[in-house]
Amino acid sequence: MVNKEYSQVLTKDNEGFFRFIVSTMNNCGITTEQLTCGLCDTEEWDSLLAGEYLDKLMMSRLLDRLGCRGARCDILLFGSEYDDWQERMDIVFAINDGETELAEKILEEYACRKIVQKNIDKMGCNERLEYQFVLMMQAYIMLGGRFDRTELIAKLQEAAVLTIPQGVDVAFDNGMKIILSVQELDILLEYYYQHVCREIEEKNIKTVDYYIGRIRKVIDYILSADWFNALSKANILPKAVYYVMLSNQKKIRLNVDNEDELIFIAEELKSYGRWLSDYDNAIEALRNDGRTYYLAELCDMMDIIVSRMKRLLSEDVCKSMKLDDIKNTADRCLEMLLYIEKLTGISRYTKNGMYMYFEPNVYRMEKAVADRRRLLGITQNQLAEGICTAKTIRRLEQGHCRPHGYNLYEILNRLELYSDFVLDEIVSYNAGDMELLEKVYDAIGMNETERAQELLQTLKANLDMEYTRNRQTIERLETNFAYGRREIELKVYLEKMKNIIGYSVKYEHVLKNPAVYLTSCETTILHNMQNKQNEQDRLMYLYSIPSQYVRGELFIRKIEFCKTKFASDAGNRGEYEKSNSIFMDVIQKNTKLKRIYNIDRCIYGIWWNNNMQHKYSTEQSKELLNICIDISDFSKGYVYKQFFLKQYKINFE
Repeated sequence: MVNKEYSQVLTKDNEGFFRFIVSTMNNCGITTEQLTCGLCDTEEWDSLLAGEYLDKLMMSRLLDRLGCRGARCDILLFGSEYDDWQERMDIVFAINDGETELAEKILEEYACRKIVQKNIDKMGCNERLEYQFVLMMQAYIMLGGRFDRTELIAKLQEAAVLTIPQGVDVAFDNGMKIILSVQELDILLEYYYQHVCREIEEKNIKTVDYYIGRIRKVIDYILSADWFNALSKANILPKAVYYVMLSNQKKIRLNVDNEDELIFIAEELKSYGRWLSDYDNAIEALRNDGRTYYLAELCDMMDIIVSRMKRLLSEDVCKSMKLDDIKNTADRCLEMLLYIEKLTGISRYTKNGMYMYFEPNVYRMEKAVADRRRLLGITQNQLAEGICTAKTIRRLEQGHCRPHGYNLYEILNRLELYSDFVLDEIVSYNAGDMELLEKVYDAIGMNETERAQELLQTLKANLDMEYTRNRQTIERLETNFAYGRREIELKVYLEKMKNIIGYSVKYEHVLKNPAVYLTSCETTILHNMQNKQNEQDRLMYLYSIPSQYVRGELFIRKIEFCKTKFASDAGNRGEYEKSNSIFMDVIQKNTKLKRIYNIDRCIYGIWWNNNMQHKYSTEQSKELLNICIDISDFSKGYVYKQFFLKQYKINFE
């Protein structure tokens, strides 16, 4: 069933977002009824389409259900909602950092302010999501300490019924396509696993089997959810696979002295193939997005499972299943994680599911508008001309008003920011175009330059090149390809890039205004230029971005390459301690977020700095380069893997 075109009811206030939503629904074969089931009724949905203010939590949940976690977009929020977002992130990070008392304090204040009543039937869609967030944060606080399992199960069940059709009894296999978000699947996983633990304590094998079966259904759902992007699967699949393996291990221990052990072992043997398949799928999901969620736990579990399989199966069967290869791969992953843990002091284990509740790329609307206007060198009167009064602009920048949807749309367009839902590199409401751009980057990462260029030309043909951002992205990539083919010299390359960024902002203005809101597209252009030159002083503004717009580690993706370049430049100047310090900062922030992407380059930078000072023995040098090779291989950074292999050969062969 294809969704009807909603253009006749969309307002300028929500047009961009809902065009993207509808396009993604059509591409995935998802109906409105499936997407909104449990979230809102037809009347609420029509109100949102007609221009009712769309809450950030609702926006995130719709994207999450469509498998668009981490969608390349910047979200601009007005004062009060920005403050709500900031408070939610304060709670999430406090729990993630083990600051339980602080988390409880902020959460209590947040709940008192946001949750007016607990009658689910009377709650609007935004209230349901607020309450669900509160319940899950309470659940995770409980999981971080001593807790009453019955109370925890009740809380998880209450959270589930708020948005999930049939709650914890959701019918995954009733013939209808059920559409659930990563967060909703997380609720179900925790609920089923806590039931497994309780039934294990009470030695109720049949009930244990039931809830293990429910976890299995969650895994099957994730594997069948072909609309889920790489981050969505990386977020939830490894946890689900770990929970089903852990549950089975608990069941095995319970059956050690069981008189029907032989029957149980026979059943266990039948499951081995599925366990290995699940493990492979989970590892691949992590590799596809450069993440390490539950990787250490999965490797530990695989070590246990392989050892048990070798005891129960013949040598020939073990060889046919390539158990030694599986164990060796797991061991290499563990060695990689252990090294990073030793380097950073951050545990290799995933202590909670807070990463599923991060809401990145959020900015305060008032500040972004004011800073952007100053960057462009226009007055409040000039920004208002033909749209609204200068007084409206002044009150907007002061946080005292929210312009009407159409006026806000025009104001943002004049600032080259585009509407309410800002895709960071291209303007397109076709989810297929976003996937195509990701394929371009994947091909570049695989060093498949010709394929990347072909994909780029296809994308270019799809896009409306009247949009400044589309021209900037396409021309930036084309210029990079031309420079890579040595068709243009560095001087020409830099001039072309200055011209490209000049479509929206003047390069000279950016250098003079470090405290600015830059689009991700503009920042990427500047990063590309920075990587080709060593004008540290002129580009120092990039290093100031974290203090201006970056909230903690959430935005490491926006600044890590800038920091890595500064670290590399410092090393080249012989400022080894400064360089190592910056590299370590990037490594620690990524490790804390269970992101492994770019850690290999930072470890290599530290190796280079220390090697120049003759601080390593030959064996230590080999170890570090091997770690770099393993990390780049795991995260599918094959261009960097080849570079590290070359360095290893130069130094040690």
